[in-house]
Amino acid sequence: MIIAGILFLAGLLIGLSRGYPAIIAASAVVTLVAFPTWLIRGELDLFRVLVWIGYIFALQAGFMLGGYLGLREGED
Repeated sequence: MIIAGILFLAGLLIGLSRGYPAIIAASAVVTLVAFPTWLIRGELDLFRVLVWIGYIFALQAGFMLGGYLGLREGED
C-alpha cells in the first residue's frame, strides 16, 4: 500500500512536469524491477501479478491527475 502511494505521487509529479514518454519509461522501470525481484525470491504467482497491476494503475492514476491539474484554463 505504501509503494502504491509512492507510485501515485511519482505519477502525479510526472504528469505535472513531463509527457507520456516519461510515464511509459516509469511503467517499464516498475515492471523491470518488480518481476525479476519476485522471480529471484520465488514469489511470482497470480497475487503478485495483481499487485503489479495495482502498482501500474496507481502510477497511471497519478499521471492522469497530474496532467489534469497541470492544464491551464483555456488550453487544449
